[in-house]
Amino acid sequence: MKKLFIDVEKLMAPETNLDEIECSYFFHRENQGAYSLLEMVEFAVYCRKCKVAFCVEACPKDALELTDQNMVKRYNMRCIGCKTCTLACPFGTIFPGIMNYISDKCDVCLGKRERDPDYVPRCVRTSPADAIELKEIEKEDPENNIFFYGDYIAIKSHHWLHKEERI
Repeated sequence: MKKLFIDVEKLMAPETNLDEIECSYFFHRENQGAYSLLEMVEFAVYCRKCKVAFCVEACPKDALELTDQNMVKRYNMRCIGCKTCTLACPFGTIFPGIMNYISDKCDVCLGKRERDPDYVPRCVRTSPADAIELKEIEKEDPENNIFFYGDYIAIKSHHWLHKEERI
């Protein structure tokens, strides 16, 4: 199955208006699925994967968890939007604008795409400058800054790697 390909540089370009990117996910308030994608990208490639995650420790509602892969996982329904995690992050990689109160998680239109292999998600159709696309990508390509987030998302962005993870 094709991956949802997110080019962060294009997505964050000044001429890109995230509010124009539509989402067909029923539970996205005001149809702002692009912000959910940005949150996933942030945690996947910008997070420094600290061994001691101050953002997790600072959360008063246990809305953040450090996974076995040192990835920060967010429990949306526990988050109260206090932004304590943004203050606790020593690298400033948790952006205050992304940590919205009870945000929704992108489902990558997986159900629709499984039912109809030709289905193109609304975010892909409405994304300016090909910032979000559907692509066949077989493997990560660190030389070209392409990394996978799970089985269905590929991200093009600079990625933080610890010394032992570098190529």
